[in-house]
Amino acid sequence: MKVVATYHPPSSVLDSAKCTLADDDGSEFLFVAKLDRVDVYAIRPDGLHHQTGIEVWGRVRAVRPVPTQYRVISALVLTDHPEPELLFLSLTQSGTVLTVTKRLSLFERSSRPAEFFHDVVVSPFGKYAVASVYTARLRIILLDAEGQYDRDFDASTMELNLLSIAFVAPDTLALLHIDCQQRFQLLARDIGSGDFQLSPAASLLLPPFALPDDWFSVEEHPPRLVLVPPDEEKDQNFNGAILVIGGRKILLYDLASNDAAARNRSKAQRMDKMKRSADAEEASRAKQKEKERERFKKKPRATVDWPWSDVAASCTLDESHTKFLIGDKYGRLAMLHVDITGGFSLTLIALGEASSPTCLTYLANQVVYLGSHYGDSQLLRISQTPVSSLDTPTLSVPSSVPTIRPAQLGAPGKRRATDAAEGLVVNGLGSYLVELERFTNLAPIVDAVLVDIDNTGQKETVTCSGGRNTGSLRSVRRGADFKEAAIIKGVAGVTRVWTLRRRYNDSEHTHLVVSVLNRTHLFRFDETRGSVVSSLPETSSGFETSTRTIAVANVMRLTRKDSSLIYDEDSSLVVQVVPKGLVLLEYNMEAGEFTRKSELPLDKLKDRNILPQALSGQAIVAADINASQIILALEYRWMIQLAVMDGQFISQRSRQYSDEISAVSCVPLSGKGFAKHTTYIAASFWKSDHVKIVKLLSQREAVGLPSDGLIADVCRSEQLPAAPRSLLLHSFTSDEDDKQTYPHLLVGLVDGTVVSFAYRDNALVDMKLISVGVLPVSLHVTVVNSQSAVMACSNRASVLGWEKGRLLYSPLMIKDVNAAAYLNTWEHPASVILAGAESLVIGAVTSFDKVHIRSVPLGYDAPRCIVHCPPWKAFAVACLRMTPARVSEAEAEMFSSSVQLFNETTFEKIAQLNVKNSEDVTALHFLTVTLAGQAINFVCAGVTVYDHYEHEPSQGRIILLQKTTGHNLSATQALTVTITADVKGCIYALTSVGDTIVAAVNSSLILLRVEYANKSISLRKVAAWNHNYLITTLVSRGDLLLVGDALTSVSLVKLNESEVELIAKDFGSLWPTCAQLLDEKSLIGANSDYNLFAFRLQKTELQKSLEREGHYFVGDIINKFVPGSLGLYEVSADVPMQPQQLFFTPTGKIGVVINMDKELSLHMTSLQRNLSTYFERKEGVSHSRFRAPKNSRGRSDSEASSFGFLDGDFLERFLLLVENPRALRQVMNGQSEPERLTISSERIQKVLERLQRMH
Repeated sequence: MKVVATYHPPSSVLDSAKCTLADDDGSEFLFVAKLDRVDVYAIRPDGLHHQTGIEVWGRVRAVRPVPTQYRVISALVLTDHPEPELLFLSLTQSGTVLTVTKRLSLFERSSRPAEFFHDVVVSPFGKYAVASVYTARLRIILLDAEGQYDRDFDASTMELNLLSIAFVAPDTLALLHIDCQQRFQLLARDIGSGDFQLSPAASLLLPPFALPDDWFSVEEHPPRLVLVPPDEEKDQNFNGAILVIGGRKILLYDLASNDAAARNRSKAQRMDKMKRSADAEEASRAKQKEKERERFKKKPRATVDWPWSDVAASCTLDESHTKFLIGDKYGRLAMLHVDITGGFSLTLIALGEASSPTCLTYLANQVVYLGSHYGDSQLLRISQTPVSSLDTPTLSVPSSVPTIRPAQLGAPGKRRATDAAEGLVVNGLGSYLVELERFTNLAPIVDAVLVDIDNTGQKETVTCSGGRNTGSLRSVRRGADFKEAAIIKGVAGVTRVWTLRRRYNDSEHTHLVVSVLNRTHLFRFDETRGSVVSSLPETSSGFETSTRTIAVANVMRLTRKDSSLIYDEDSSLVVQVVPKGLVLLEYNMEAGEFTRKSELPLDKLKDRNILPQALSGQAIVAADINASQIILALEYRWMIQLAVMDGQFISQRSRQYSDEISAVSCVPLSGKGFAKHTTYIAASFWKSDHVKIVKLLSQREAVGLPSDGLIADVCRSEQLPAAPRSLLLHSFTSDEDDKQTYPHLLVGLVDGTVVSFAYRDNALVDMKLISVGVLPVSLHVTVVNSQSAVMACSNRASVLGWEKGRLLYSPLMIKDVNAAAYLNTWEHPASVILAGAESLVIGAVTSFDKVHIRSVPLGYDAPRCIVHCPPWKAFAVACLRMTPARVSEAEAEMFSSSVQLFNETTFEKIAQLNVKNSEDVTALHFLTVTLAGQAINFVCAGVTVYDHYEHEPSQGRIILLQKTTGHNLSATQALTVTITADVKGCIYALTSVGDTIVAAVNSSLILLRVEYANKSISLRKVAAWNHNYLITTLVSRGDLLLVGDALTSVSLVKLNESEVELIAKDFGSLWPTCAQLLDEKSLIGANSDYNLFAFRLQKTELQKSLEREGHYFVGDIINKFVPGSLGLYEVSADVPMQPQQLFFTPTGKIGVVINMDKELSLHMTSLQRNLSTYFERKEGVSHSRFRAPKNSRGRSDSEASSFGFLDGDFLERFLLLVENPRALRQVMNGQSEPERLTISSERIQKVLERLQRMH
C-alpha cells in the first residue's frame, strides 16, 4: 500500500481579506486563503505576523469578511467543486483561535456548475451572503448579528451565465451576465423580505441595459462589479454607483436617485398595465417595446480607458470607496480615483509592475498585500513619489490611449475629467511601488526534474514555475540553514579543527587549532579587532606544530589529596595528541600565550601491560579527550586510557585487541554542564568493521580479573556495511529524567554513510543508515539553536540533532566540508567553524530542517518543460513568452518559444535557440545514442506549428539539438539543430528506448530511429501506433511504455524492434493528466477530477489486464510524477517504508508517495479508520468522505471511501494525541472489539516519526 504525504504545502494564494476587530484597539488581521488552508496574520507596524490557521478539507475558492459590531471576527470560506461548501469561521478576540462554527453544504448532484462566476459576496450591511456555485441558482444566507449562520434559501435566477454580482443596497443585488444572444447585460434584482427570492422584475435602482460587447473578454478573467456607496455628505441625491471593471474601458453607472426610481416605478406600472390589456395589439406593442429596452445601451456617467490586459484583482484603498487599486494579469498596477463632487469623473494613475495578482488587499498606511498564483506574493507600499526605474515610463501604454504626466493632472488649460465622461490616464516616469516583504511561491509547477548533481545522495528538484510576467526556475532542497559570517582564506588541506578556551570553564573560545596533512597551525581570535583571526608564530606557541594533530582539548587540573581526587574547573591546561606522543600546555594569562608544561613521547610511556620495547616504532592512530581522560589507540591494536595527574601523564588502563582500532570516543554521557569523566568508551575496528562499547572498571570492580581487565566489553554491534572511520558516543540532551532520551552511538563510514545506534540497556539497538556523501565521514559535536548537535562531514555536510523525542538529520547547504568545530566568541556567538578545501568558514546553523528554495527569474519567459543533461552539466528548458495585449485584443497577444540551456549549479544561461514564429516547443527529452562507436548527446525537442484556422495542430517537427562551443576568444556556447523530422500533429510527449525516439503525436505513437550513414546523422521513421484519443502522457522503462490519453485511461505497450505491442489497457474513463511507472508491473497516475489512481498488471491464461489497486482523492491536479525522493532518510529494517515518487501540482504543492510493507499497511489502515471516527465526532467532518474518489458530479456510491492509498498527513495527527491518554485510548480501542488496534501505541509512534522524516 502507498502513503501520500506533503513535502511542500500549496503556496499559491487564492484569496485574501482584511478583518478588523470591534475592540478598543481596533486590531486588524489578514486572512490568506490557499488551496487547503486559511492562515491569519496580525497586521502590525513592523509587518505581518502569523497568528493561527486552519486546515480545510476541500478546495478553497474564496474568503470573505463579515461586518459585525461584536468583539469577534467572522468570515466565510467558500470551497470549490466537486463538493462545494460554505464554512463559517470565528476568530477570538486574542486573534489566536480560529474555529469553524458551521459547515453549509452547497452540493447539488443534478445541477450544472457555474461557468464564469464561482464566488460568494457578503452584503456590506452584514445582512446577507450570496453564494454562486451552480448555473441559474444562488444560495442566499441570512446572517445573524454576530455574522454567523441563521438561515439559508435557494434562489433561482433567470440569468444563466453570471459574470459578477454585487450588493448595491441592503436588499438589492446587481448582476452582470451574458444573455442567450451573447450580449453583456447589467441589471439589479431585489431580495424578497418574505420568501428571500430574487424579484422577477428588475430593481428600480438599476434597470436592465446592455454593455458594449466588443469591450470585454471572458476567456480568463470575466469583468467584475464594484460598488461605489452613496455619500450623503457630498450629495444627498446620490444613491451610489456601480463600476464595471475588466474591459477596454472602466465604466461608471450611477444608481437611480429617489426621483428617478419613482419615474421608473411609474413606467413599469404602465408597461404592466399595457401588457395585461384586453387589446391584443396594445399588448403586443408593449411586449415589443420591452424587448427594445433590453437592447438599450445606457450611457455611462463616466469612463476611462484601461490600457492593459484583463483585470485579475482589485481592492478599495479608502473607507469612502472612491479610490481603488486595480491589477491586470501581468502584474501592472494602477490606482483609480472616482470623483463624484460636481459631476462624475474617473482618473487612472499608473503605479508600477509587481507579481501577477489573484487578490489585492489594502492593509494600512499605503501598504497593500498582493497574493499571487503565478509569482511570489508581496507586501507593497505605494509611494507618493517614484522610487525606482526613474528614467522609464511607469507602465507601457499603447499609443492609441492618450496619457498625461502627473504634473499635468491639475495644470490650467488642460482638459479636466469633469468636463466630459471620458477620464484621464496618468503615466509618469518610474515605479511608485516599494516591496516590503516577499512570500515564496512555487506555483504553478508545470514540470520538474529530480537531480543529484554531485552524487552525494542529497537530491534537489528543479521546477518550471510561475508564468505571465514572473516565470522562473525554482531549485528546491531540504537542509539546515547556514548563515555565513566570516571567511579565513589561505588555509588549505585542513583535516581537523579544534577551538580552545583560556580556562576550562570559560564560555568563549580564544584560539583555533588547525591540523593539515603534516603540520599544525594555531590561530587567535583578537578581542580588540572583532572577528579578525591572526596566526601565531610556531616557535612561541608551545604546541607541537611540525606534525599533524590527532586531538587537542582543554582539560581540568587533577590533584590527589589523601585518597580523593580534586577537579579544578578553573584549569588553564590543554592536552595535544600527535602521532608520536602527547603534549601538556598551560595558558599564561600574563603573557597571553600557551607554554609547554610537559610532554610524553610514546616510547617513554609507562604501562604495566605494555613492555617498553613494544612501544618502539609505535604511533598513535586515534585519540579522544574529555575533561579528565585521554583515550589513545595505537597501531598495534592497543587501547590506553591516561589522565593528567599533578601535571604528569599517568597511564591508568590498557588493553590489546585482535583487530586494529580505527576510532575512539570518550564523550561523557551525562551531558550536564562540564561533565568530569565517563566510564563508557566507544571503539571501532578496521578489519572486522564493527563497533564496541567498553567500560572502564574500577579496581574494586576488576577484582579477580587480569591486569588488562580494567577495560571490559559491554556490547558489540553487528557488522557494518563499510569500514568505520570515525565515531561518537553522544548524548543529545541533558534531561536524564526523560525516559524517552538515551545516548546514541554515531559511526562515520568510509563510503559516506553515517550509522546511528541507540545505546539502551547496555545494548546497541535501532540501527539506521544515513547517506551523507561519498567520501569518508568525520563527526564533530556542535550546537544548533542552543541544543547539542553533531556535524557529519564528507564531500557534503549534514547536521544531526534531537528534537521531539527523536533523532533528526538535515543536510547542510555547503560542499566539501572536511572538518568542523563549535565556536563561541563575542563576535560569533553559538557558531560553527567549517574547514573547506581552500578556506575556513565561520557561521551559524540557525534552522535545523528547512526547505531551501532558490529562484531563477525568467520574467516573461514561462518555463514549460525541463530536462537534465548530465554530460553537459546543464538543464535544457522550453520557454513560452507571451506579449501582453489589451483586453479583447487576442490577435495582438503574440507568443514566441525557445529552448534555453542553464548551468546546473549556477543557473547561468549558457545558450538559447529560438524557434520560428507560430511554433511552440511542447516537449523535451535528453538522450545519448552510440553512433559509429561514439556516444553522442542530444536534446530532442518537439516543436508544434499552430495555425489560427485549425482546431487541432496538423504540423510539427522533431529536432535534435547539440551543444557547440565557438572558436572565438569568448568561447560562447550555442544550441544547434543537427537534424529535423517533420510529423503531422502536435508533439505532446517524448521518450526514447535505446537509439529509438518515441513521440506522442496527436493520437499516435511515432517511432524514429537515430541512424548514422555517409558521415551524417538522420532520423528514420520505423513504425507508428495509432490510438483513439490524444496521447498526452508517455513514460518508458526499458522497452516498456506507459501511454496515457487525455480522455479515457492508460495503456501498457512494449516496443519490439520496430513494432509496438499492446500488453494491457484500462477501458475505464479516467481523464488522466499524468502517470508514471513504479516498476514493470505497476503504475500510478492522476486525473482531472483531482484523484490518484494505481494499476497493477495481472496475467491470466487468456489475457493480461490492468487491475486498479488504488483510488484516492488528493484534492489537486497533478502535473508531474518524478521517481525518487528529496532529502535524506535512513534505511531501517524494523520500519519497512521507502519513498517511491514525488508529485507536483499547479498550486505549488510537492507531495511524496511512500511504499509501505503489507503487514504494516494493514495496521495503518485500521489506525486511519479509528482516527477518522475520532475526529468526525470532534470536528464534525468525515475524513473518509473527503478522501473518497470523486468526479465532476461528486462522490460515487460505488466508491464510498478511498483504497490503496493512506493519508500520511492525517495519520501523523496521532502524534498529537500521545500526551492525551483519553483520546489515545479512544483511538486505540475503536468503536468495537473488531476495531481495536493490535499494534502498540509505541510502535505506531515510531512508524509515524519515521514517516515524518521522509517528507
